[in-house]
Amino acid sequence: MTKIKSVRTRVWNWTGPTVPPTGNFCTNASDALWLKGDAMASFRFHQWLTCEIETEDGTIGIGNAALAPTVVKKAIDDWYAPLVIGEDPFDYAYIWEKMYRRTHAWGRKGIGMTAISAIDIAIWDLMGKLVGKPVFKLLGGRTKEKIPVYYSKLYAGRGRRSHEKWLYRLQVAFRLRPQGRHGGNARKPQTRRSAARSHWL
Repeated sequence: MTKIKSVRTRVWNWTGPTVPPTGNFCTNASDALWLKGDAMASFRFHQWLTCEIETEDGTIGIGNAALAPTVVKKAIDDWYAPLVIGEDPFDYAYIWEKMYRRTHAWGRKGIGMTAISAIDIAIWDLMGKLVGKPVFKLLGGRTKEKIPVYYSKLYAGRGRRSHEKWLYRLQVAFRLRPQGRHGGNARKPQTRRSAARSHWL
């Protein structure tokens, strides 16, 4: 089986226009600090790291990381790439354990885990290309004919109309279970919407 011959990283910088996150974007650990500053600085993903892992036959798998990409790049280039080069990509579990355990003193979270994740994603992409199958086939294959789609809207406004719109879409996608399904009287759809609105808004 072909071996990994190189690991290449690159940081991409967004240079176009940006929109600052709104005040209600999310909460984070900085909210607990008495010194108020730009608490959202680490949430502005204006840089992105790609990690390319190439095997001896020229096949390339691509991984990525969004958190602190310049620091993650340094960690991969200096620490993790030497641990991966020369390995069989299909020994992915061993490679993961090797990266984790060899950097155990400092890499158990944060930058270390982000770097391991970028490499791991690239290895799975690489394996899929080597065998000519989508990655989900390597992870056990299909278990259902179809699955519901998860939908998340960031930068949601505080206005009632916005909540009303997304509540309606949630109902269309999943349908509210009538209260009387297991006994009692089932509510009419409009009544169920009102009940849900009171609960979520």
